[in-house]
Amino acid sequence: MSSLNPARQNALLLIALLFVQLLLMAGNVRDAAGSTLLEKSALRISQPVVAVSRALGGGFSGVTGGVRDLTTARKENVHLRDEVVRLRGELDRYHEESIENQRLRQLLMMKEHIAPRSIGAAVVTAILSDQEHVVVVNRGTSHGVAPDQPVIAWGGAVGRVVFADSGHAKIRLLTDPNSGVAGLVQRSRQEGMILGRGKGLLEMVYVPSFADVALGDRIVTSGIDGVFPKGVGIGVVQASEAAGIARTILLEPEVDFSRLEEVLILVETEEPPQDPAEPESPPSGAGEEP
Repeated sequence: MSSLNPARQNALLLIALLFVQLLLMAGNVRDAAGSTLLEKSALRISQPVVAVSRALGGGFSGVTGGVRDLTTARKENVHLRDEVVRLRGELDRYHEESIENQRLRQLLMMKEHIAPRSIGAAVVTAILSDQEHVVVVNRGTSHGVAPDQPVIAWGGAVGRVVFADSGHAKIRLLTDPNSGVAGLVQRSRQEGMILGRGKGLLEMVYVPSFADVALGDRIVTSGIDGVFPKGVGIGVVQASEAAGIARTILLEPEVDFSRLEEVLILVETEEPPQDPAEPESPPSGAGEEP
C-alpha cells in the first residue's frame, strides 16, 4: 500500500487541528445556566451510568435497612413473648395466692367459731388408692398432735390421726376402707356407723330397714365413738334402700377429699351447741310426783 504524499498529509493534519480547535471553542461556550457544551455532552453520556449506580446503591441500602428492621422486629417479638410469659406467671401466682387466702380465711373462721382448740396443718402428700386413703400433714407431736385426734376441714369431718412424729402426722380419711365414725341422721335422729368404701361414696350401716332415712338427709357425727364431737358434718344421703332387715345407705361426703389442702386437728374436743332439731333432755326430777 502506497503512502500518502506530503500534500495530502498536511491537509489531514490541518483538518485535525481545526477539529480540536472547534472542540476547545465549544467547551468554552456556556449557555444561560453557565454550563459548557462539553460538560452537557459528558453529562448526557454519563446519565445512564449514574442512574444505574444510584438504583443499585438504593437497592443495596434498602435491602440492608430491611434486614436491620427485620432483626430489630424479631428481637422485639422475643422480648414481648418473654414479657407475656412473665406476666402470665405472675397472674397465675396471684390467682393461686388469692384462692389460698380464701381457703385460709375459711379455715380461720372455722377455728374461731367451731374449733378454737385446734391446730392448722397443710397437706404435704396424699395416698388415695382402693386399699388406703391417707394424707400426711406438716404438723406433729412437737405441735401438740397425737394419734386418735379428730381432723376436720371446711365442710365437715375429714378423718383421724393414726400416726404422728415430731414434724408430721398421718391422717386416715373417712373414705379409707378401714375407717369408721359414728353418725346420725340430722332430721330423724337415726344413728348408724359410717364406713369408707375406698371410693368416693361413704356407707352408713347398722340401720334397720324401717328407719326414717330419705334422700337428701344430712348425716352428722353422733359423738358416741369418743373421737369426733357431736354435730360435725359427714355427708348427704344419695341412696337409701331397704334390703332385708337392714337398709343400704350411701352418702356423698361433704368434704372433697381429692382437693384437700388444709385441715384442722382438734386438740381438745368440746361439745358444740345443741342441735335445734334435738329435743332438750328434761331436767332431773321432771315429771316425778312431788
